[in-house]
Amino acid sequence: MDRYLVISSDGHVGLPPERYREYLDSKYHALFDETVQKEIKAREEHEKRFLIDDFNNKWRAKVGDGLEGAWDGTIRNRILDGDGVAAEVLFPDGITERNAPPFGADIGLRPSADRAELQWAGARAHNRWLAEFCQDDPHRRIGLAVVPALYDLDETMKEIRWAAENGLKGVFFPAFTEGFDMYNHTKYHKVWAMLEEMNLPLHFHSGAAPGYDTTQPGWIGTYLCEFAFWMTRPLWGMTFGGVFEEYPKLKVCFTEAGGEFWFPWIMQLMDIRASAKHTSGKLGDYYANMSMKPSEYFARNVWVGCSALPDEETTQSYYDIGIDRILWGTDYPHPEGTWPNTAEKMFASLGGLPDDDIQKMLGTNALEVYDLDEKALWDIAAKIGPRREAFIKEAAE
Repeated sequence: MDRYLVISSDGHVGLPPERYREYLDSKYHALFDETVQKEIKAREEHEKRFLIDDFNNKWRAKVGDGLEGAWDGTIRNRILDGDGVAAEVLFPDGITERNAPPFGADIGLRPSADRAELQWAGARAHNRWLAEFCQDDPHRRIGLAVVPALYDLDETMKEIRWAAENGLKGVFFPAFTEGFDMYNHTKYHKVWAMLEEMNLPLHFHSGAAPGYDTTQPGWIGTYLCEFAFWMTRPLWGMTFGGVFEEYPKLKVCFTEAGGEFWFPWIMQLMDIRASAKHTSGKLGDYYANMSMKPSEYFARNVWVGCSALPDEETTQSYYDIGIDRILWGTDYPHPEGTWPNTAEKMFASLGGLPDDDIQKMLGTNALEVYDLDEKALWDIAAKIGPRREAFIKEAAE
């Protein structure tokens, strides 16, 4: 075919805050009515410090109604067609468009025993809406259920089962686990077994981190240096905890973590720590439950969602990670993503590479991760996918 199949590994969706009410269990309506405007105001204030209010206002003015694609399927499909994207993986949103799920059940979900019940309520409200949103266009929308998995594993398994029965294609767990058992704990084994059996991939996404005093200078630089650590912490916990040894078919995706520079270093570090050399061997036989090197588990069980891959200077990193492990993503509708200049940024990050490698990262790797209708997606790509000849022509020039 003369066009690429593009499956974005990173898209964000969510309703305007007040519209989540109809998807909440009724017993939470009174609290929702009392707090929704306070949550909106708090997000607006945080946005001014985190994303720079002036920048965001200019962004919104520039892209017009395109941001409403966060919840409007007609607008979203128009954007996807323009970007040449046949399908996309859908995470909850955060602060960008003030359309995160209620009670903190968003992309930056930070666990709290005091708010566990409310986070579950917010997550279920989002999942109910998301299932409807995906059913409107099931080939193009790869929905991920939000699962606050650190609190109650019976509820976790119940929600996973509900997600599968209602057409969602994977799950999103909180990566930030401070104050709760990490994912190397054996109590999670029944969850990994369920995900493996149901062929549902597990996802972690950047966002959550320790609380920062955002009134003080330097906090944003600190966050930008640390966010990848907090997001990928489950990787070494699960690896050294023997999760990938016990569940060889478990699929895990780490999305938007600066993958092009972060993961090659992490794989090297884990391999060194597992090699039982003098500096690490004295710490004990902590790798006894592993029959493979950490990087070998990575090459079998793990994929990296590289959102808005930056430029050709990172090409070698794609190969250091492994071309088969990379899932390209637009991060729509976030301003740090590729839209509305997706074609240009797609070429900047992938142009000049071997054609087969480009196609793997843009889409066919994702076919290995998700249970999708491959023929339907190729049919869509045949109409709207980026033309291969454009990549070849621009590379020659």
